[in-house]
Amino acid sequence: MVRLLLISLLFCLALGATSAQAAKPVLVVGIGFSDQVNISRKGNNYHLDVLLSYRLFTELGYQVKFIVAPYAKLTQLLQQGQIDVATRQSGQPAPALFYSSVYLRVHNLVFARNDFAGNIQRISDLQFYPLVGFQNASHVLGQEFAKVSRQAPSYREVFDHIQAVQLLLKGRTELLVLNKKTFYRRLAELQQPASLVRSFDVLPQVEYQLAFSRASLKDKAEPLLLKYLQQGAIENIEQEAAKVPQQVEKLLRKHR
Repeated sequence: MVRLLLISLLFCLALGATSAQAAKPVLVVGIGFSDQVNISRKGNNYHLDVLLSYRLFTELGYQVKFIVAPYAKLTQLLQQGQIDVATRQSGQPAPALFYSSVYLRVHNLVFARNDFAGNIQRISDLQFYPLVGFQNASHVLGQEFAKVSRQAPSYREVFDHIQAVQLLLKGRTELLVLNKKTFYRRLAELQQPASLVRSFDVLPQVEYQLAFSRASLKDKAEPLLLKYLQQGAIENIEQEAAKVPQQVEKLLRKHR
Protein backbone atom coordinates (compact mmCIF):
# COMPACT_ATOMS: atom_id res chain seq x y z
CA MET A 1 0.00 0.00 0.00
CA VAL A 2 2.78 2.39 0.97
CA ARG A 3 4.65 1.47 -2.22
CA LEU A 4 1.55 2.18 -4.29
CA LEU A 5 1.11 5.58 -2.67
CA LEU A 6 4.77 6.40 -3.29
CA ILE A 7 4.48 5.47 -6.97
CA SER A 8 1.34 7.59 -7.26
CA LEU A 9 3.09 10.54 -5.63
CA LEU A 10 6.10 10.27 -7.96
CA PHE A 11 3.78 10.04 -10.95
CA CYS A 12 1.91 13.16 -9.87
CA LEU A 13 5.16 15.06 -9.34
CA ALA A 14 6.42 14.05 -12.78
CA LEU A 15 3.11 14.98 -14.36
CA GLY A 16 3.15 18.32 -12.58
CA ALA A 17 6.69 19.05 -13.77
CA THR A 18 5.72 18.14 -17.34
CA SER A 19 2.63 20.34 -17.16
CA ALA A 20 4.63 23.25 -15.75
CA GLN A 21 7.12 22.91 -18.60
CA ALA A 22 4.32 22.71 -21.17
CA ALA A 23 2.72 25.83 -19.69
CA LYS A 24 5.79 27.92 -20.49
CA PRO A 25 5.49 29.88 -23.74
CA VAL A 26 7.75 28.71 -26.56
CA LEU A 27 10.26 31.22 -27.91
CA VAL A 28 11.95 30.47 -31.24
CA VAL A 29 15.51 31.80 -31.42
CA GLY A 30 17.44 32.02 -34.69
CA ILE A 31 21.10 31.07 -34.47
CA GLY A 32 23.49 32.08 -37.22
CA PHE A 33 25.67 29.18 -38.29
CA SER A 34 29.25 29.36 -39.49
CA ASP A 35 31.87 26.63 -39.98
CA GLN A 36 29.20 24.48 -41.58
CA VAL A 37 31.71 21.95 -42.89
CA ASN A 38 34.31 21.75 -40.14
CA ILE A 39 32.88 21.62 -36.61
CA SER A 40 35.68 22.90 -34.44
CA ARG A 41 36.69 21.06 -31.29
CA LYS A 42 37.73 24.43 -29.90
CA GLY A 43 34.33 26.06 -30.33
CA ASN A 44 32.60 28.28 -32.85
CA ASN A 45 31.22 31.80 -32.73
CA TYR A 46 27.62 30.64 -32.55
CA HIS A 47 28.24 28.64 -29.34
CA LEU A 48 28.15 31.90 -27.35
CA ASP A 49 24.81 32.82 -28.96
CA VAL A 50 23.31 29.40 -28.15
CA LEU A 51 24.34 29.42 -24.51
CA LEU A 52 23.57 33.10 -23.93
CA SER A 53 20.11 33.03 -25.51
CA TYR A 54 19.20 29.78 -23.78
CA ARG A 55 20.07 31.15 -20.33
CA LEU A 56 18.60 34.58 -20.97
CA PHE A 57 15.20 33.41 -22.21
CA THR A 58 14.95 30.43 -19.86
CA GLU A 59 15.44 32.82 -16.96
CA LEU A 60 12.64 34.95 -18.43
CA GLY A 61 10.31 31.95 -18.28
CA TYR A 62 10.32 30.65 -21.85
CA GLN A 63 10.84 27.28 -23.45
CA VAL A 64 13.59 27.91 -25.97
CA LYS A 65 13.52 26.37 -29.43
CA PHE A 66 16.41 26.97 -31.81
CA ILE A 67 16.36 27.36 -35.57
CA VAL A 68 19.76 27.35 -37.28
CA ALA A 69 20.30 29.30 -40.50
CA PRO A 70 23.01 31.38 -42.21
CA TYR A 71 23.40 34.77 -40.55
CA ALA A 72 22.21 36.58 -43.67
CA LYS A 73 18.84 34.77 -43.54
CA LEU A 74 17.97 35.46 -39.91
CA THR A 75 16.48 38.90 -40.58
CA GLN A 76 14.24 37.43 -43.27
CA LEU A 77 13.07 34.64 -40.95
CA LEU A 78 12.32 37.23 -38.28
CA GLN A 79 10.32 39.41 -40.67
CA GLN A 80 8.37 36.36 -41.87
CA GLY A 81 7.43 35.43 -38.31
CA GLN A 82 9.27 32.10 -38.41
CA ILE A 83 11.42 33.07 -35.43
CA ASP A 84 10.91 35.42 -32.48
CA VAL A 85 14.52 36.45 -31.88
CA ALA A 86 17.60 36.63 -34.10
CA THR A 87 21.07 36.59 -32.57
CA ARG A 88 24.17 38.49 -33.72
CA GLN A 89 22.49 41.21 -35.74
CA SER A 90 24.51 44.17 -37.01
CA GLY A 91 24.50 46.81 -39.70
CA GLN A 92 21.51 48.98 -40.58
CA PRO A 93 18.36 48.17 -38.54
CA ALA A 94 15.59 46.50 -40.53
CA PRO A 95 12.13 48.13 -40.55
CA ALA A 96 9.56 46.89 -38.03
CA LEU A 97 12.10 44.99 -35.96
CA PHE A 98 13.28 45.85 -32.45
CA TYR A 99 16.88 45.74 -31.24
CA SER A 100 18.56 45.17 -27.90
CA SER A 101 21.63 46.87 -26.54
CA VAL A 102 24.94 45.71 -27.99
CA TYR A 103 25.92 42.46 -26.31
CA LEU A 104 29.08 41.65 -28.27
CA ARG A 105 31.85 43.61 -29.99
CA VAL A 106 34.11 41.84 -32.45
CA HIS A 107 37.56 42.91 -33.65
CA ASN A 108 38.20 41.84 -37.25
CA LEU A 109 41.56 42.08 -38.98
CA VAL A 110 42.78 41.81 -42.56
CA PHE A 111 45.19 38.87 -42.85
CA ALA A 112 47.80 38.23 -45.52
CA ARG A 113 50.60 35.73 -45.97
CA ASN A 114 53.95 36.85 -44.65
CA ASP A 115 55.28 37.31 -48.20
CA PHE A 116 52.51 39.77 -49.11
CA ALA A 117 54.21 42.77 -50.74
CA GLY A 118 51.42 45.30 -50.29
CA ASN A 119 50.66 47.62 -47.41
CA ILE A 120 47.09 48.07 -46.20
CA GLN A 121 46.73 51.43 -44.45
CA ARG A 122 43.02 52.05 -45.02
CA ILE A 123 39.94 50.15 -46.13
CA SER A 124 40.12 51.56 -49.66
CA ASP A 125 43.47 49.80 -50.17
CA LEU A 126 41.66 46.45 -50.14
CA GLN A 127 40.12 47.10 -53.56
CA PHE A 128 43.35 46.20 -55.37
CA TYR A 129 43.61 42.60 -54.13
CA PRO A 130 41.64 39.33 -54.29
CA LEU A 131 39.70 39.25 -51.04
CA VAL A 132 37.82 36.68 -48.92
CA GLY A 133 35.51 37.67 -46.07
CA PHE A 134 33.53 35.94 -43.38
CA GLN A 135 29.84 35.28 -43.91
CA ASN A 136 27.85 38.54 -44.20
CA ALA A 137 31.00 40.70 -43.93
CA SER A 138 29.88 43.02 -46.72
CA HIS A 139 26.79 43.83 -44.67
CA VAL A 140 28.18 44.22 -41.15
CA LEU A 141 31.50 45.97 -41.88
CA GLY A 142 29.92 49.16 -43.17
CA GLN A 143 29.36 50.92 -46.47
CA GLU A 144 33.03 51.57 -47.25
CA PHE A 145 33.91 47.90 -46.99
CA ALA A 146 30.81 46.96 -49.00
CA LYS A 147 31.99 49.28 -51.78
CA VAL A 148 35.50 47.83 -51.69
CA SER A 149 34.15 44.28 -51.85
CA ARG A 150 32.43 45.18 -55.15
CA GLN A 151 35.56 46.77 -56.59
CA ALA A 152 38.12 44.10 -55.64
CA PRO A 153 39.40 41.82 -58.45
CA SER A 154 37.57 38.99 -56.71
CA TYR A 155 35.54 38.76 -53.54
CA ARG A 156 33.74 35.89 -51.86
CA GLU A 157 32.32 35.19 -48.43
CA VAL A 158 33.01 31.81 -46.88
CA PHE A 159 30.86 30.09 -44.25
CA ASP A 160 33.60 27.71 -43.14
CA HIS A 161 36.42 29.46 -41.29
CA ILE A 162 38.82 26.54 -41.68
CA GLN A 163 38.32 26.76 -45.43
CA ALA A 164 38.82 30.54 -45.32
CA VAL A 165 42.18 30.21 -43.57
CA GLN A 166 43.25 27.47 -45.98
CA LEU A 167 42.40 29.68 -48.96
CA LEU A 168 44.82 32.27 -47.61
CA LEU A 169 47.60 29.82 -46.72
CA LYS A 170 47.39 28.10 -50.12
CA GLY A 171 47.57 31.41 -52.00
CA ARG A 172 44.04 31.22 -53.41
CA THR A 173 43.36 34.69 -52.08
CA GLU A 174 45.74 37.48 -51.12
CA LEU A 175 43.71 38.88 -48.24
CA LEU A 176 41.32 37.42 -45.68
CA VAL A 177 38.98 39.34 -43.38
CA LEU A 178 38.18 37.45 -40.18
CA ASN A 179 37.67 37.81 -36.45
CA LYS A 180 41.10 37.98 -34.81
CA LYS A 181 40.31 35.32 -32.20
CA THR A 182 38.73 33.00 -34.75
CA PHE A 183 41.64 33.29 -37.19
CA TYR A 184 44.34 32.35 -34.70
CA ARG A 185 42.17 29.57 -33.25
CA ARG A 186 41.73 28.03 -36.70
CA LEU A 187 45.40 28.53 -37.55
CA ALA A 188 46.33 26.57 -34.42
CA GLU A 189 43.90 23.80 -35.37
CA LEU A 190 45.65 23.56 -38.73
CA GLN A 191 48.94 23.31 -36.79
CA GLN A 192 50.38 26.30 -38.61
CA PRO A 193 52.57 28.93 -36.93
CA ALA A 194 51.47 32.55 -36.61
CA SER A 195 54.74 33.55 -38.31
CA LEU A 196 53.21 32.51 -41.66
CA VAL A 197 50.90 35.52 -41.68
CA ARG A 198 50.75 39.25 -41.07
CA SER A 199 47.73 41.40 -40.30
CA PHE A 200 46.38 44.91 -40.82
CA ASP A 201 44.07 46.66 -38.38
CA VAL A 202 41.95 48.94 -40.59
CA LEU A 203 38.40 47.65 -40.10
CA PRO A 204 35.71 49.09 -37.83
CA GLN A 205 34.68 47.15 -34.77
CA VAL A 206 31.47 45.20 -35.34
CA GLU A 207 28.72 45.52 -32.73
CA TYR A 208 26.13 42.77 -32.43
CA GLN A 209 22.61 42.98 -31.00
CA LEU A 210 19.61 40.74 -30.55
CA ALA A 211 16.71 41.52 -32.89
CA PHE A 212 13.09 40.89 -31.87
CA SER A 213 9.87 40.52 -33.80
CA ARG A 214 7.88 42.35 -31.09
CA ALA A 215 8.60 45.44 -29.02
CA SER A 216 7.05 43.83 -25.93
CA LEU A 217 9.49 40.93 -26.13
CA LYS A 218 12.45 43.26 -26.52
CA ASP A 219 11.28 45.33 -23.54
CA LYS A 220 11.01 42.19 -21.42
CA ALA A 221 14.48 40.92 -22.33
CA GLU A 222 16.40 44.20 -22.25
CA PRO A 223 16.65 44.67 -18.43
CA LEU A 224 18.02 41.16 -17.92
CA LEU A 225 20.46 41.53 -20.82
CA LEU A 226 21.71 44.81 -19.30
CA LYS A 227 22.15 43.02 -15.98
CA TYR A 228 24.24 40.35 -17.71
CA LEU A 229 26.37 43.07 -19.31
CA GLN A 230 26.89 44.96 -16.06
CA GLN A 231 27.87 41.79 -14.18
CA GLY A 232 30.27 40.55 -16.86
CA ALA A 233 28.13 37.45 -17.32
CA ILE A 234 28.41 37.44 -21.11
CA GLU A 235 32.21 37.21 -21.00
CA ASN A 236 31.85 34.28 -18.58
CA ILE A 237 29.32 32.58 -20.87
CA GLU A 238 31.65 33.07 -23.85
CA GLN A 239 34.53 31.43 -21.97
CA GLU A 240 32.32 28.57 -20.82
CA ALA A 241 31.01 27.96 -24.33
CA ALA A 242 34.58 27.80 -25.67
CA LYS A 243 35.57 25.26 -23.01
CA VAL A 244 32.67 22.84 -23.57
CA PRO A 245 31.60 23.19 -27.22
CA GLN A 246 30.35 19.58 -27.31
CA GLN A 247 27.93 20.29 -24.47
CA VAL A 248 26.66 23.41 -26.25
CA GLU A 249 26.12 21.34 -29.41
CA LYS A 250 24.06 18.86 -27.36
CA LEU A 251 21.98 21.71 -25.96
CA LEU A 252 21.40 23.05 -29.47
CA ARG A 253 20.32 19.64 -30.82
CA LYS A 254 18.05 18.98 -27.84
CA HIS A 255 16.10 22.21 -28.34
CA ARG A 256 15.77 22.23 -32.12
